[in-house]
Amino acid sequence: MTHRVVTPLALALAAGITHAAPPRVIYSEIPGDPTALCPGTGIEFTALLELHTSFDGNWWIFKGFIDDPENDVIIYGNGTDAANGALAAREAMATGLGDGTSHNFLDSSCGINDLGEYAYGSRLDGATSLTDEIILASNDVGGESVAYRESDSAPGLADPNGAGDEVYGNSLNSPSRLNDGTVCVKADQIENCASSHESACYIGSTPVAQEGESTAGDDTYGGFAALGGNYFDTSASGLDWIVEADIDPSPLASVEAVVVNGNVQFQDGDTLPGAAAAVDGIFGVRMTGAGNWVARGDVVGDDDWVAINLASRGAFYIHTGDPITSGSSETWGNSIGGVNADSNGNYIISGNTSNADPDLDNVIVLNSETVILREGDPVDLDGNGIADDDVEVNSFSPNDLALNPDGDVIAFITLRQTSTGTTLGDAFIVIDVPASGCNAADLAEPFGSLDFSDVTAFLVAFSTMDPAADLAAPFGSYDFSDVVAFLGLYAAGCP
Repeated sequence: MTHRVVTPLALALAAGITHAAPPRVIYSEIPGDPTALCPGTGIEFTALLELHTSFDGNWWIFKGFIDDPENDVIIYGNGTDAANGALAAREAMATGLGDGTSHNFLDSSCGINDLGEYAYGSRLDGATSLTDEIILASNDVGGESVAYRESDSAPGLADPNGAGDEVYGNSLNSPSRLNDGTVCVKADQIENCASSHESACYIGSTPVAQEGESTAGDDTYGGFAALGGNYFDTSASGLDWIVEADIDPSPLASVEAVVVNGNVQFQDGDTLPGAAAAVDGIFGVRMTGAGNWVARGDVVGDDDWVAINLASRGAFYIHTGDPITSGSSETWGNSIGGVNADSNGNYIISGNTSNADPDLDNVIVLNSETVILREGDPVDLDGNGIADDDVEVNSFSPNDLALNPDGDVIAFITLRQTSTGTTLGDAFIVIDVPASGCNAADLAEPFGSLDFSDVTAFLVAFSTMDPAADLAAPFGSYDFSDVVAFLGLYAAGCP
């Protein structure tokens, strides 16, 4: 493994260029480091699980483990400062219901809206075996209320055995929260209901999709995605929704499909535009506050794809073998692990690439235009604005990335020590996305024109091995080909 050492002096010299600010750690699971402290407990994190964000990306919520026998926690907050994080729930902690119940096990899927109102799932102590599965929602006075609970009435369902007496069972998951406060959920194992109809997706008290019922195109729902992850998602208003579903069940198999507002967008066996093989699996779906949506999966042979449907860009698909940025010779590999979008038409993708160096072959790319983070990039652990902590990116967590209102990206990643290559553990980071120039040579203000300040910025970036100067293959190596590429872009000028 080749490790880069970036000195504080070099980074200080680079402070005037747009890519100078390194990713900054919000929380980590590095023993002994201040970033490892879990808010509200004073105990260190040992794991960071699924990251979920509000529709605008400002608020976030996730489940973690801490170094304690009662180790489940739910943490929420806003912005990019650990000081804004707060403890929503902890194993053995009393619920906010005031009924003597406490948390036994906390679900990893959570939801939060643009007002910071959250919802999460829990298995309770102090309740009966028929009432201990619950979705809790925060309220305005610091307490909690029941959004859905085992044995409560499950309204609005179809049931071949006769409808009207159905109740929620012991599997309530994928909670989310609309901006009007409404809580949404995927309910499985519904009781007093035919086994062919026992799963449903709810927006408030309204089921919008139910096992055994037909989609808008007359396919039959055979159930919905497994418990891990939020695979039922909505827009901020709840007028639009997306779910990963099984359709057309048969004695042999069910077919996975992406369903939006009851309409099947594509399913196993379909060949997406630009794909070399048919869809063979769907790994997750997401929807933005404005109703845009993304999905990801693989094809026969295990190459990967992402589908992106944005009002401002239309629908398009990115596959293993496609350039990671326009015109790049570096292409997406066979593990595209994450995709997300915002309501402004921006999207981000994470995954491995064709880079021949296995220590540099994972990236996060913005709008298929800019690599905003690469494996091996230095990371600011102590928050001093300089990557002088002997820490760098090791890998990215699948699905756990989002855009925030500033246009920056938050993500869960794994860190390693730069000098030794030793894996250090997971971290919750913010990636400072620089203001965009007219092309990759437009590195310094004023953006939209190329002048000597851009030349100076390139030379500083090149000397410090900043990704801003890594403009030509072989990527991850800083050589004369990058200089030639810069000169070509500079000569082309801005439109």
